[in-house]
Amino acid sequence: MQPNMATHEAGQNALKTEHVVRAVALTKAYGNLTVLKGVNLEVMRGEVVAIVGASGAGKSTLLHLLGTLDRPDSGEVWIAGERVSDLTKTRLDAFRNQNIGFVFQAHHLLAEFSALENVMIPGMIAARPEGALRQKAAALLDSLGLGSRLDH
Repeated sequence: MQPNMATHEAGQNALKTEHVVRAVALTKAYGNLTVLKGVNLEVMRGEVVAIVGASGAGKSTLLHLLGTLDRPDSGEVWIAGERVSDLTKTRLDAFRNQNIGFVFQAHHLLAEFSALENVMIPGMIAARPEGALRQKAAALLDSLGLGSRLDH
C-alpha cells in the first residue's frame, strides 16, 4: 500500500510528538530470500510493543532496520521525528549514538568494565563530560533496579 504523500507531509509535525518509531512499507531481502515485504509499524510515545513470531519470520531483521543497524531495500524509517532511512552513514552513526539504546538478548557487555562504565561508553564515545555521564548512567541503572551493582 502506497502512503498518501499529502497526509504524510502534513503529518510530519505530529510525527515529531506522537510517534517514537514509524516504519513505512519496509522491504528487505538477502539474495533471493525476501524477509520483509512492505512492513508498516507505528510505535507511539509511552507505548510498549512486543514483536513476536516464528523463527525466521523477520523479527531480527525488522529490529535491525528500526535500530538503524541495517538499511531497508525500500521504505522509510522515522525515529523521534527524523527520517533516518536517508541519513548519511556519518549522520546515522551520530543519530544512533545520541538517540538509540540497545539491550541485546546476548548481553554485549565488556567484561573489563563495570556495569556503570558499560552504560557510560556511548557517552564517552560522544566526548560528553564524565561527571554528567557517570550521574546519568547511575540513574539509569538505578531505574532498572541495578543501583547496588554499579561496580559489578
